[in-house]
Amino acid sequence: MSKVKQWAWDTAEKAVDKILDDFKSGKYNSTVAKNKISMVDNLELVGIDEFNIDEVIDDFKVKNGMVA
Repeated sequence: MSKVKQWAWDTAEKAVDKILDDFKSGKYNSTVAKNKISMVDNLELVGIDEFNIDEVIDDFKVKNGMVA
């Protein structure tokens, strides 16, 4: 993988992780988190698109005990 592609991947992954951390802390609700994630540059490199973004957020909620 080229250095530029790796950088883009890492940058997108860090941005998504930051948004999910803010979601977990209560700074964002799931709708805001979804909108912010969908605006991350190079999102397709981390395997997130408009078809699975809800699943990504739901999986995060389950893994972090955020579901009732």
